[in-house]
Amino acid sequence: MKPARIALLKGGTSSEREVSLKSGGFVAEALRNAGYDVEEIDVKKPEVTPEMKKADIVFPVLHGGFGENGEIQKALEDAGISHVGCDSRACHTSIDKILSKNLMSGEDIPTAKFAILTRRDKSIPPDLKVPVVVKPPTEGSTVGISIVFNESDLDKAIETAFKYSADEILVEQYIKGTEITVGIVGEQVLPLVEIRFPGKTYDYDAKYTHQQGETRYFCPPDSVPADVQAKCQEYALKFFKALGGRDLMRIDMIIREKDNAIFVLESNNLPGFTESSLLPKAARTAGISFIELCARLAQMAMARKK
Repeated sequence: MKPARIALLKGGTSSEREVSLKSGGFVAEALRNAGYDVEEIDVKKPEVTPEMKKADIVFPVLHGGFGENGEIQKALEDAGISHVGCDSRACHTSIDKILSKNLMSGEDIPTAKFAILTRRDKSIPPDLKVPVVVKPPTEGSTVGISIVFNESDLDKAIETAFKYSADEILVEQYIKGTEITVGIVGEQVLPLVEIRFPGKTYDYDAKYTHQQGETRYFCPPDSVPADVQAKCQEYALKFFKALGGRDLMRIDMIIREKDNAIFVLESNNLPGFTESSLLPKAARTAGISFIELCARLAQMAMARKK
């Protein structure tokens, strides 16, 4: 019996292209070790190719851009091709911080106080005071994001965010506390990972280049009480289901320093997939090897194959 054929998508055109190429290489190797026939495709457009049509399933390992905003997923769905990960609608909502914030508010999922600014109306409600975080709605790796501690810096931060968004940006209350992330595979909620980074934000340098110093990860975090960890996992699963999530997701949160209150920040529907990335790290703590993790995700998509 021939092994199942997987078209693995990597690369893309976003600012996270190099990370995607690296992630894709790790996943391809793991899937081959699990017995699959894998063809790696460096994707430049959100289009279905003949190679994708020949495959049993498609495994996107794309970060940012059309890989996470639902475009490539919609193309695959329209072609009737089963793929790993969230469907196009869930991807579209997940990557958009404004849509996600509105969803959280409607589902009683705790999140930092926020306001949506437009180019025509850049006024911030009086109850939202500095420090605040100013964000474009759909960029990854903290692109265009500013933490503002002084009112005098607010206008510059707003203009920076608008460089990456045509219509709207998000301003949310800055919460000082412990940054954590919760991974989900299938509907299994993985152990928390605490992220301790040297700078002010968990930005590209903190994730990849470490020019300001090493970022440290703790899984599970001994600094977070067990009941708070359980509540974080509960909120992660609730948000995952509200988004219509499928197969995998990573959900970022912050636990406020003064009282251990939990605030859900955002989600990542195609998280990093090197062996040292956060979701694989949490899976390992849960007893799931990297090969098993990749194979399990492939099996989920195979089960949906028509």
